[in-house]
Order: sequence, then structure tokens, then C-alpha cells
Amino acid sequence: MAAKTRYVYGTEAEKLYATPQRRPEREEERRPQKRPVARPQPKQRVDKVAVLLIALTFAIAFGICYSYIQMQSQKTLLSKKVVSLESEVMEMEKDNSNAAQALEENLDLSAVYKKATKELGMKPAKQSQIYTYESKKSTQVRLHQK
Repeated sequence: MAAKTRYVYGTEAEKLYATPQRRPEREEERRPQKRPVARPQPKQRVDKVAVLLIALTFAIAFGICYSYIQMQSQKTLLSKKVVSLESEVMEMEKDNSNAAQALEENLDLSAVYKKATKELGMKPAKQSQIYTYESKKSTQVRLHQK
């Protein structure tokens, strides 16, 4: 059996998928012109509830910031006052210790002894009148008469 073959003569080959030729056109003609459709724009309305909530939020934030700043100012003022009072206490303690030292220096024990024994009639304690006691529980000692 003989096979059927197809012969092509010349330089032209068979075109299986030929596309139609286009003539050169201008850019504007190739694309269809689309005109924007004018849509009615809704009116821009302000939402009153949202504005009220934003204003309320800002008012609350402002109030919190104001109270915070006020508290910080009060804290600073109080700390300065505490420092001045502490320095005043230190000065008073210093004056008190100086006064106590001056009193101690001015105290004449021999004059006190003379006044107690001669003017008031006091006598020195005898050895039999002196009692010693050691406490294991507290530092206080109670002496009862016999």
C-alpha cells in the first residue's frame, strides 16, 4: 500500500493557523473609549455621635493629664517641705545637745552635795542600806520596804 504524502512546491509552506492581518491603526482607535460614568456622590455628613465621643475622650484625657501634673507638683512641693522640716529637726537636735552639754558643764557636783547635806539634811547611805539585784527578765528593779 502506498502512503499518501502531500507535496509543497516552492517556498511557500502551508499555514495552519493564520491570523488575519490587521491594518495599522491609531492608538485611540484601537481602544474603545470609556467615558467615566458620573455617579452621584453622597453628601459628606458628620456623625454627631462620633464627634461627641471624640470630644468626650479628649476632655477625659485632658482632665487626667491635668490631675497628673497637679499631683506631681504637689508631690514635689511636699518633698521640699519634708526636706525643710528634716533640716529644722536636725538644727533643733543640735541646739538641744549643745544646751544639754552646757548644762552639764555648768553643773557643780560639789555644790549640789553641800546643799543636799547641809541645807536639806541628807546623809550618805550606809553599806547596810545598799541592795544589789540582778534581773534576768527585765531591766527594772522594784524595791519593797521591810
